Amino acid sequence: MMPLRTYIDTARARIGRVATTAGAATLTAGLFTDAVTLPGLTAALGTALLGVAFSPRLMAAHEKVKPIAMMVYASPHAGMAGILVAERVASGGVARLVEAGAVTAWTAGVWWLRPVSLAKRIAKPWPAAEQVQEAVPAVVQAPADPAARWWAEHVAREGGIAPGTQLIATRRLDADRTAAVIAAATQGEPVPEISITRLSALTDIPEEKISIDPIPGRGAGLRMLTIGKKREASADTWTEIAHSALPGVELAETNTYELKELR
Repeated sequence: MMPLRTYIDTARARIGRVATTAGAATLTAGLFTDAVTLPGLTAALGTALLGVAFSPRLMAAHEKVKPIAMMVYASPHAGMAGILVAERVASGGVARLVEAGAVTAWTAGVWWLRPVSLAKRIAKPWPAAEQVQEAVPAVVQAPADPAARWWAEHVAREGGIAPGTQLIATRRLDADRTAAVIAAATQGEPVPEISITRLSALTDIPEEKISIDPIPGRGAGLRMLTIGKKREASADTWTEIAHSALPGVELAETNTYELKELR
């Protein structure tokens, strides 16, 4: 069984075809007699006004498209009225040929274009602003941290050293040392093996000054990147990093490295 809406649309389409046929018959009769002019004008203008006034979709249309939809809706009625007036005013062989051509064009145009249905499609309610926003893909924001941005552009790019990763929680310890957290871009995926040799070549930092290690208390989706010469530092320094970069991480061991800034 078809939905009720389908039956309604089918009925409207058939009524429209019948109305087009009746209009074409009236216009054809107007070529030979003036008796149909006044009834035809009344029917054309009356149905246009009633159709616009009692069409919920046209009346509820957005203000930007409502005038266009109403003009399209009324165009076959206005065209019919114009041809009827021309048939009443003009006479003669040439005039009748022109009028007959106009009747043919009106009938074909209304039959194939179906202006009434077109007008209702134009007047179709616009989607709500929230729906439009949901339909638009979220814009990927570039990382604000320069180091994270550099990582995304040079290391995590397709074909790079560590695609599918991102640099987060970059922390400068002092003028010579830094540490950062490498995270897998896809939740549930581990951070892939990252070649320290390639990273060293890319950054021009000696390999012995680059270290990528597991983070105590966290899974394989995170890794700690440290850059700089190993040197003594208090456990309080690394406790501060753990708390600021990864809240909830319990510090298990400490290491320090001298920083050479990424470039």
